[in-house]
Amino acid sequence: MKIMVVSSKGGVGKSTISMQLIAPYLYIRNDKKPIKFYECDDENSDSLSFGASNLIDRKLIKVDVPILREELLEIFSKPEFTCMDIGGNKSTTMVLDALDLSGAIHFVDLAVIPILDGEQDAINASVVYTQIKSMNPNIKFLFVLNRCKNERFLEYQFENYFGDVRGIFSEKYAVKNYLFDNDKDNYIALLDDDVIKYSRKFGLTIYEIAKQQRDFIPELKVKVEKMTNEQEAKLLSFKNYVNKSAIKYYENVLIKGFKKIDKISQKGKL
Repeated sequence: MKIMVVSSKGGVGKSTISMQLIAPYLYIRNDKKPIKFYECDDENSDSLSFGASNLIDRKLIKVDVPILREELLEIFSKPEFTCMDIGGNKSTTMVLDALDLSGAIHFVDLAVIPILDGEQDAINASVVYTQIKSMNPNIKFLFVLNRCKNERFLEYQFENYFGDVRGIFSEKYAVKNYLFDNDKDNYIALLDDDVIKYSRKFGLTIYEIAKQQRDFIPELKVKVEKMTNEQEAKLLSFKNYVNKSAIKYYENVLIKGFKKIDKISQKGKL
């Protein structure tokens, strides 16, 4: 299965979505073996923040090179579970052009487009969607409404995706206006949470932290009772907090996202 995460706008969370949602999804699909992870960006290398992760076999792809077309065709024609994180701005244009010219776009199973709640995000998402759809009308899409504050009020925060539910403002740039009918419900919300930030500090994905078979409480009790090292006790307490938060995020957010990808890609249940 081949999934690319793409947006022409920088700072929308492509690398976060690639590592926190897509990489663990493909890892589970791949019988919990490392998946191929390609980062196409000459300006940033964000996946390095997850240096302790065992989910991926990472490779940086130089974008501004004459062999990009051949390299992308080779990557996408291999029978591997693959996630490609495509950088914004110039990188988006060059990679999509190379995918189109090489024909590799026809080997992509799912295009994931992250969106924040700004008007420019909606415009960029619509342009990228239309461009990819013109290259391969059969490609599947998933829109990730990133840094969601509250799922109950999703349509109010992301009115530039859904259109104005109040009926006050213009819906000219609402993403849904540009989508084909079979793509209109292909979205998920990725909740904003401190555990996303802290998982990066540990160099691991939320999925990996949630799956750790470790109970920090007995260790914490020993440190507190003996008062041997206050700093170690604080660290254990913090690790326990991050672990519990990761489990909650995995169960309430990531699993829901995995099921949506299953539905869109028409794969069997994980």
